[in-house]
Amino acid sequence: HVSVSLARVPWTWKVEVVLDLPAERAAERVPATLAELTPADGGTLLRMRVESLDWTASLLAGLGCGFTINSPDELRASVRDLGARLAAAAG
Repeated sequence: HVSVSLARVPWTWKVEVVLDLPAERAAERVPATLAELTPADGGTLLRMRVESLDWTASLLAGLGCGFTINSPDELRASVRDLGARLAAAAG
């Protein structure tokens, strides 16, 4: 109950992303205090509330799997910006 409550803290942004991972594998990578994970067709639906979309982009990139952003649209810009910074750093 406590973990789910922490994952539902009403931060500014409501995020929904489908991870290209089975729910069991997603649970190994994403703590229950950060997000709610629900099995979905072909992967796992991740729902979380966050204050920073840039932080969320970094978290998603670090999961080591593909993902599809359902919402918010602004998260796509944060992921693109992170990708550009990483590409520039790699030369």
